[in-house]
Amino acid sequence: MLQSNDVCLIECGEQNQPGTLHFSTKTQSNDMFLLLCGSKSTIRVNDRQYYMQPFTFLIHPFEEERICIEPQGTAYIRHMHLHLSENYMNLIHERGFSMKEVHTLARPLAIEEIWKLLFEAQTATTESGKAIGSHALRLLLCLLWEASDGTVSRAAEVPHYDKLTSLRHRIYQHPEESWFIQDICEDLGISRPYFHKIYLAAFGTTCTQDVIASRIACSKRLLETTDDPIAAVSQQSGFETDVYFMRQFKRHVGMTPTAYRRIYRQSILNK
Repeated sequence: MLQSNDVCLIECGEQNQPGTLHFSTKTQSNDMFLLLCGSKSTIRVNDRQYYMQPFTFLIHPFEEERICIEPQGTAYIRHMHLHLSENYMNLIHERGFSMKEVHTLARPLAIEEIWKLLFEAQTATTESGKAIGSHALRLLLCLLWEASDGTVSRAAEVPHYDKLTSLRHRIYQHPEESWFIQDICEDLGISRPYFHKIYLAAFGTTCTQDVIASRIACSKRLLETTDDPIAAVSQQSGFETDVYFMRQFKRHVGMTPTAYRRIYRQSILNK
């Protein structure tokens, strides 16, 4: 159990297949479940359905402890059971954040890193490990609240929203491809300034930032799971040059690719 000011994380986990998601029984009012969606899915809660695209999230009060997941393809849902204090609930309402509505994730790569910290911190036994988890929880909620000024239902009013959503999904599925903004604009039949405007309105981030984030995520998976040289990792992740890859990696991750691989593998050995 992790606590951060007025928020308590009861449990978190992942589900990679369709079916019914079970949470532990809630014991207090103001218990919420949070779903972070990595694939196109239909979520059923009681008689209500939510149609979730990749890189979206939903915060919902507990009405029962079972949520049915019906993905299109392979399911990829991360879930959290949270308890919020009355003060925090009031703060959320003051900010205008909408419960029971689907929101877009503006920074999927940052969420990915924070999730890893939270997942590991669940079983932390040291004070430092618990402190890291609490800070990660606080940061996660701050990033989620960034979406409070635009739900998916309102973002869907953006012109070409369905095409933009499909584009964003392809970018994260195939970061190694050449994602040139001019080519994308020509395919959509719109100008570059207009494309930047509607992409930002739909997702709270730019297409260029999403391309870089997808490539960083891909490179991290390769560094974790292969012994490929840095140059090969850079190429497979879609970066134009090794120098640009290493500069972007250090900027977003805070260390070089070599250091990341070493630290990751050492952490695996220490488990």
